[in-house]
Amino acid sequence: MGPGPGWSSLHLTNISSAWVKLLAIEDWIFKERNLRICGIGVAWVWFVSVGRESIGENSRLHSMDFCWMWVSGKLAASSYPSLVYSPAGFTDALRTLLGTDQCHFVHFSYPPTILFLTYPFGLLPYIPAFLVWMVATLALYLAAVYTIIPRPTTVIAALTPLAVPVNVLLGHNGFLTAGLIGWSLIVLERRPWLCGIVVGLLSYKPHFGVLFPFVFLASRNWRVLASAAAMSTLLGVAAGVGFGYQGWQSFIDLLHERNPTLSTDGVILTQQSVYGLLDWAGATIWFSWTVHLTVALLVTIAICVVWTSRIPRNLKASILCVGVVTVTPYALQYDLCILSIAVALFVKDGLSSGFLPGERTAVLICLAALLLWFAEIRIGPVVYGVLLLLIARRIAVYPSRELTERKDDAALDAAPIPETL
Repeated sequence: MGPGPGWSSLHLTNISSAWVKLLAIEDWIFKERNLRICGIGVAWVWFVSVGRESIGENSRLHSMDFCWMWVSGKLAASSYPSLVYSPAGFTDALRTLLGTDQCHFVHFSYPPTILFLTYPFGLLPYIPAFLVWMVATLALYLAAVYTIIPRPTTVIAALTPLAVPVNVLLGHNGFLTAGLIGWSLIVLERRPWLCGIVVGLLSYKPHFGVLFPFVFLASRNWRVLASAAAMSTLLGVAAGVGFGYQGWQSFIDLLHERNPTLSTDGVILTQQSVYGLLDWAGATIWFSWTVHLTVALLVTIAICVVWTSRIPRNLKASILCVGVVTVTPYALQYDLCILSIAVALFVKDGLSSGFLPGERTAVLICLAALLLWFAEIRIGPVVYGVLLLLIARRIAVYPSRELTERKDDAALDAAPIPETL
């Protein structure tokens, strides 16, 4: 004999009570004061660790990826900018300009448009150039996060993900990429032309921009699409005129030289992508590529559908950020600063309409899971999947009436600051 009709009602009541208790526990844990204290502690650990790892013998900086950006700027400002795309010439320039053989960056694999960015740093000595680069790009990244949620706690929290110290230690461009994506989404509705210009600047790292045209087409953001296309074209032509059109030919040739592992020299990088995860797990290259491209296609279609729907724009922007790192096969740890933008947008929507039970805990676990990078575990795709499911869950629970009556950002910014995040 099965349970009576009252059993189902009692069961649902118990589940509801458990969710309420979980939400109360999260409200206590995620108070801003607690987040500030923990965030400052984590950021301090990263600061000390990066300081120790950055300084080598004779108080010189260890070799880092910034060396190739600085040298490319030196060559761009010289009479022979074409040497940037000559493996032998670029290696000799690294050795000559840096006075060391430690920087083993053989292939310059960025499009010529990045030379507009590296050119001014080539005019500075190495150490000042590095400091200016780090301060400027970190400020862009933190300003984007702060603009999304204008609270000091937000800035502290944005310094805690593992991608932050990795980016500083390598002197890479993760802050710049995340900052450009963040600002493009911040200005999208009010200044669509400016949004397109910012997206056009992202063409320096084109594999993180492939999702934007599909989304803008699906959502009929014609001005953004036109502006982005115009900016990308202008930069491409200007790079050809300023640094020689042979740079574009060399860049295309270099792409053809990459083998199916996305490497040009046989070095297998710890790609934080679906492809990278399957490759790390021992799957064949072609199986890994097939699964990755299938996932990328499904995610692209899903995000385009979301952008055609009447859901809060913060959720649209958040799922786009996660999609950007999901669809590309080439994503490294420092690139995951983009997830900070996604989480900030997600949290802003929670501050506007209330959090669902378990959301904040799940996000915290996802960010902590990225520490498995130290064990060379390619955990990134799992994190992307969980974040996508969390966003999809929020989308699913919104009734259609609420979708059209959400608080706008002006009302949110004017409202008293809640005690919890």
